Amino acid sequence: MSEQGINRRQLLASAAAVGGLSLGLSLVPTAAHAAPPADRARRAGATWENIIDKSSFDSLSAFNQEWNYLYPWDGNSDTHNGAARMHSSQVSVSQGVLTLTATRLAAPDGNSPHAPNAPLWYRSGAVHAKEQILVNDQFPEYDIEGEFRTQTGRGIWPAFWTTGTWPAWPPETDILEYVGNSTNLFNTWNKDADGGEVVEREPVEVENPDAWHKYRVWMYKDGDDVMLDYYFDGVWKATHRGVGWAGVPQRLIINLQMGSYASGEPGDSDWDQQVGPSGNTYFRARNVWVGRTRAW
Repeated sequence: MSEQGINRRQLLASAAAVGGLSLGLSLVPTAAHAAPPADRARRAGATWENIIDKSSFDSLSAFNQEWNYLYPWDGNSDTHNGAARMHSSQVSVSQGVLTLTATRLAAPDGNSPHAPNAPLWYRSGAVHAKEQILVNDQFPEYDIEGEFRTQTGRGIWPAFWTTGTWPAWPPETDILEYVGNSTNLFNTWNKDADGGEVVEREPVEVENPDAWHKYRVWMYKDGDDVMLDYYFDGVWKATHRGVGWAGVPQRLIINLQMGSYASGEPGDSDWDQQVGPSGNTYFRARNVWVGRTRAW
């Protein structure tokens, strides 16, 4: 969900993705062909503690203990790099399920102040965890997971992700991200020595994203870096490296963004219309859980 001006839909499509190099972005090989790790055992001598319990969507009071509305930057922002303005009224919890609803408007509600400054054709919902994620010597491992179902297709851009506390970027890990189609992107964002963007990416084709699936990342400290093991429905898919991430606070976000790179590119003939679903679009979550080890 980086707002750094990257056309993620084009990058996903094919080897033509290297067109992103002109924007200062590199694609690096993933660990997809490495031997999968054994399921990570919690670090010996460390104490395990839950940060977010699976019950946080059981009621509004439980939700309010663990989550805030909107995005975590600029004192809780209602916009990012898509075509939706976020509202708390588009967020609901019932029987253990969080539902984010995006609604197409009759006319755009201005333009997003974040590049690429898409016209805001949608009202939608975003939430972020109150507790920050901080992988360091004291908290060397984090386990982040949740079950999600989402509509997909042109104009739909849901995500379950972490990002460095604003304005620090990277870190960013996309645990769930669909950008206009039914391919989930496990992404790890870094910068190279010249400040250009480098993304390590593992695409996973999903037969039916609008059924419940489990998405998970296991983070663990490795020197100054943070290693990330990605799992889909309990199956390991890739291991990435977050370079220099150790000691950098991160925020956990669930949002239903719409349009922008899920609809096309700036300059397209239909860019101003931000083509996407009419009526309502839904992104649902349950059993979202975060735990960590404490070394002292």
